[in-house]
Amino acid sequence: MRPNDRTLLENVEDYFTHKGVSPSLIDDVKENLRKDIQKSEAEDKDYIEYRQKSPAEIILTIQKNLFILQFNPVVFFIINFILISSLYDKQLVPFGAATGLSLIYMLVMLPISIMIYTRIMHKNYLYRNKIESYAGGALAVFALILILMNAFDLNLGIHVVTHYAHIAMAVIGVIVTSFGLYKKYLEYTGIGLLLLQKTIDVIIADDQAAQLISIAIWVMILVLIIFYTIELSASKRT
Repeated sequence: MRPNDRTLLENVEDYFTHKGVSPSLIDDVKENLRKDIQKSEAEDKDYIEYRQKSPAEIILTIQKNLFILQFNPVVFFIINFILISSLYDKQLVPFGAATGLSLIYMLVMLPISIMIYTRIMHKNYLYRNKIESYAGGALAVFALILILMNAFDLNLGIHVVTHYAHIAMAVIGVIVTSFGLYKKYLEYTGIGLLLLQKTIDVIIADDQAAQLISIAIWVMILVLIIFYTIELSASKRT
């Protein structure tokens, strides 16, 4: 490794150690930087010359990306939690129906938000995620529009989707919850549980049993949110 590149690595470590970033995250950043330095070494250049940026600019970019990576799961969870809660009408589930707004969310908004979330979480510390940032901003604006439309009862009509569509959403909820628990992604677990809570009436035939399970799921979601908040506070301190 070239001397200037080694110095850059040391500067990155010193800066983020001083900022109180956890050692594991600093190691992750350094590993990311080492891999990218190989590109400049292939052209026989110092990394800052290859990137045409000063060490301060590189460190600032890393700092911004660390902030985005820390709060991306929170934003992803809040937006989707609010949209599912407000747009997915639980009363229509037994009739195999859904509002137009909920269909737009489930078929367009949710897949796009998952795609943006996944791309950002690939942990590209060194380059600005411009496309994802703009797409995320546009998604937030679109989400606000849907919420306002729902508040003014502009639900774009009620459409028959059959019980199978709601059963499919319940299955997706179980899969997402299981994936979130396995990978320890609490945001996925929360969204999966909420989908399951919304569609429980189409799975459980007994109304009283469905109501009890629905309440139990809400309790689990509440516990999850409390635990998520504690975990986020702990990560901010570290």
